[in-house]
Amino acid sequence: MTAVRKRKTDTRYGEALAGVRRMARKVEPEPGHAFQVCRVSEQLFDATSALHGLGPHARTLLSAAALLHDVGLALGANAHHKLARDLILGYELPGFTERERMMIACIARYHRKGMPKPTHKVFRDLDKEEQAVVVRLAALLRIGDGFDRAHDAAVRRLNVKQEDRQVTILAHMRHPSPTDLWGASRKTDLFENTFGVKVLIESKEE
Repeated sequence: MTAVRKRKTDTRYGEALAGVRRMARKVEPEPGHAFQVCRVSEQLFDATSALHGLGPHARTLLSAAALLHDVGLALGANAHHKLARDLILGYELPGFTERERMMIACIARYHRKGMPKPTHKVFRDLDKEEQAVVVRLAALLRIGDGFDRAHDAAVRRLNVKQEDRQVTILAHMRHPSPTDLWGASRKTDLFENTFGVKVLIESKEE
C-alpha cells in the first residue's frame, strides 16, 4: 500500500515539474540559463544528500525554484530575486500546494543577495520545518546559479567530496570559465553557514 501511495506522489510531482518546465520556457528571460542552473543544482542536491538529508519531494521544490529563479529580470535587474518571489506567488503551479508554492518562491528569492531572516516577507509565514527546508535548498541554488555566471553552460557535471568539515566541489567543464568558478565561490556563504563546512571550488576541463 505504501509503495502505491509513493508512486502516485512521484507521478504528481513529475507532472507538476513538467508544467514548470513549460512555464520556464515562456517566462524566463534566458531559459537556457534557467535549465542549466536547474541541472547543476539537482546534481549538487544529489551529491550532498548526506549533508542536507532531504528527499525527492524537496528536490522537486529545488528544481522548480531553479527553473523560475530569474523571472524577475523582466521587471528589473537590481531586485529581481524579490520580484521572482512575488511573481511565483502569483503563478498557478498545477500540482503544487499553496504552501509548496510559497516555499518555491522563497527558494528562488534567496538565490542571490541577503540570506534568509525570520522577518522577511513570505519566509516569515512558513513554519519552522518549511523554513529549514527553504534555507537548505536555497544554499544549493545559490551555488548552482553561480556555476553559470557566464550563462554559457560550461559546467557538464559536478563531483563532491567531503573530508571532515571541508566540502570540495569539482566542476567538470566544457571549457575554462573563471567567471563561473568565481560566481560559485562567491555564493558559498549560505551553504557554509547552514551546514557548518568550508567549501572549496575546483574545476577540471573535459
